[in-house]
Amino acid sequence: MFVLTKEEKRVICFVMLAILIGLAVKEYRRNHPVSTTTQPGLKQSLRKPEARPRQNSMSAPSASAP
Repeated sequence: MFVLTKEEKRVICFVMLAILIGLAVKEYRRNHPVSTTTQPGLKQSLRKPEARPRQNSMSAPSASAP
């Protein structure tokens, strides 16, 4: 077998813990879907805004301008 230093063991434990937490979050989200009838908040503010025609604040250049 091989010998690991204390720092290497700590890194391996951190990586394994991160993977386990990631899998737990994935399973939680799969079993608890988000409903679309929630109150307006962060989720709705992150959606793309509806396409609206742009309003040009500058007026069109007149034909009499040099």
